[in-house]
Amino acid sequence: MSQIILFGGGDAGGLIIGPNGVRPIPPFDPAIRLQLRGISALLAGARHMSDKPSKEMGTLINKMTNLVIEQVEAIVGQLGGSNAFVYQDEDGGFTCGSTGKPPLPFPWPPLKFPNVNDLIASGVLERDLLDIVAAATEKNIDILELLENPAEEAQKVGMRLSSRAATDLKRLAPSQLGRISDPVDKEILAFLHAVVKDGRFLSTWSTRPGEVADTLKIKISDQAFEKILAGGASTLFDPGTVMNPVALAVVVGIVIMLVPTEAGRGRFDVRDFSGINKF
Repeated sequence: MSQIILFGGGDAGGLIIGPNGVRPIPPFDPAIRLQLRGISALLAGARHMSDKPSKEMGTLINKMTNLVIEQVEAIVGQLGGSNAFVYQDEDGGFTCGSTGKPPLPFPWPPLKFPNVNDLIASGVLERDLLDIVAAATEKNIDILELLENPAEEAQKVGMRLSSRAATDLKRLAPSQLGRISDPVDKEILAFLHAVVKDGRFLSTWSTRPGEVADTLKIKISDQAFEKILAGGASTLFDPGTVMNPVALAVVVGIVIMLVPTEAGRGRFDVRDFSGINKF
C-alpha cells in the first residue's frame, strides 16, 4: 500500500511513498486533477456555511472524494490508511484515504506569525514587556511569579509597566491555565511553564520542541508542535532583535498565545463538515 502527495494541485506531479521507497510520479490525467481541485474548493467553501447546509454539503463531498480516490487507486494501487492521500493547491488542501472517512481540509499557506519588530511597531506587543522580562532575569526574579504579578514585580526592579504589557504577561500565568478554552493553547502554555520552571531549554523549546518535550517527559499534540514552531521561527529569525533566553521564551509564548487571537485565528480553524456521527 502506498501514500500519495500532490503539491500545487498536482500539475507538476507528486510523490508516491511505498514499501520500496519514495519516487516521483508524473501529473495525473487532467480530469482527475480538476476533480481534486473541485473537492478542495468545495471543502474551503463549506467552511463558511451554517451548520445544516455544511453537513449536507459534507456528505456529498465525501461521496465525490471516494469516487476520485477509486480513480487514483486504479492508477497507483491501493492506498494505505485514512491519511494516505494528501492534496494541496494555492487555496488549501485536504487529506483522505481509502477507508471511506471524510476528507479533512487544511489551510494554505501555513500559519505565519509576524516578527517581534512588526509586533512592537504595530502596537500588538509593548516594548516594556521585553524590558521587564530582561530586567527580571538580571535580578533573578522568578519568571512564573512575574507572570502572576507583573505590576508588583516590575516595581521591585524599579520599572513601570503599562497596563497592556501587564495584561499580556498575566495571560501566561499558571493561574490562567484553567481559563483557556482552546486545548492546543492550553497544552502549549503548560509546556512553557514546565520549560521556564526547568530552565535548561529556554532557548530551544520553540525550535526543537520534540526534543525538549521528550526530555521533560511531556506529551504534545501535532497541532501544538506546529504552532510552537511557527511562533518560534517568527521570533528567532527576527533580524536586529537580540533577547536573553528567558525573554525569548516568554516572547515566543506571547506570540503564540496572543498574536493569533489579534490577527483572527478563525480563518485557520479546521472543522468537520462530513455530516457523519463520530461517536
